[in-house]
Amino acid sequence: MVGVSRDDQETNDRFRATLGLPYPILGDPSGSLCESYGVRWPVIGLARRVTYVVGQTKKIRLAFHSEFDAERHATEVCSLVVRA
Repeated sequence: MVGVSRDDQETNDRFRATLGLPYPILGDPSGSLCESYGVRWPVIGLARRVTYVVGQTKKIRLAFHSEFDAERHATEVCSLVVRA
C-alpha cells in the first residue's frame, strides 16, 4: 500500500508519523502523479480522494472515489482487500 498526497514530502512524512501509518505517503506537489491517474478536479486542480486496489495481475480491481464519506471509503476498500 502506498499513499499519494499533493503535499510536499516533509509534510507527508510528519503526517504519517503522527498517525503511525504502516505505509509510505509519497509527495506529489507538482501534481504529475495525480494528473497521470486522472484524480485532479478539472477546474480547481485539487486532488480528489481516490483509492485504487491493484491486483496481483497488475490490473485495477477497484477505483473508489469519495471526498465526503471517509468512513465508507475505508470500509469499501478494506472489505475488498480482506476478501483478496
